[in-house]
Amino acid sequence: MTSADHLEPQQRLRRDRSRRVILLIVGVVVLSLADLLVTLLHLKSRGLMEANPIAAWIIGHTGSVPLLAAFKAVTVGVCVGLLYRLRRHVEGEVAAWCAVMILAVVSFSWCRYTLEIDSLVDIELARQGAYGEDWLILD
Repeated sequence: MTSADHLEPQQRLRRDRSRRVILLIVGVVVLSLADLLVTLLHLKSRGLMEANPIAAWIIGHTGSVPLLAAFKAVTVGVCVGLLYRLRRHVEGEVAAWCAVMILAVVSFSWCRYTLEIDSLVDIELARQGAYGEDWLILD
């Protein structure tokens, strides 16, 4: 008999939920890092229209990659901290699944964006100001 055989069903459920949430937290971190990297790649090459208004302000007013990365780290850190704290509760698992699903949608959106933005006409229009101040690029 293993030590897991001696656990009450409720304890086993909480342990298994905790493990799932920790794996989901890893997913949140990996997908968030990927989002930041792709954002920076586009900012440094073609430019983009940032959907997050706080990140757009940071990029547009400061042009600071370290400040953008710090903003991302703080927001992801708060999310991860809350999810970890709630890892044994149903609500924590639901929130973790939601976070991963949202970031997965963001990742798929990046794939679509990358394919669509390759149109040189769109890039040239953006650089000429056709999209106003919403088009952001880092030099």
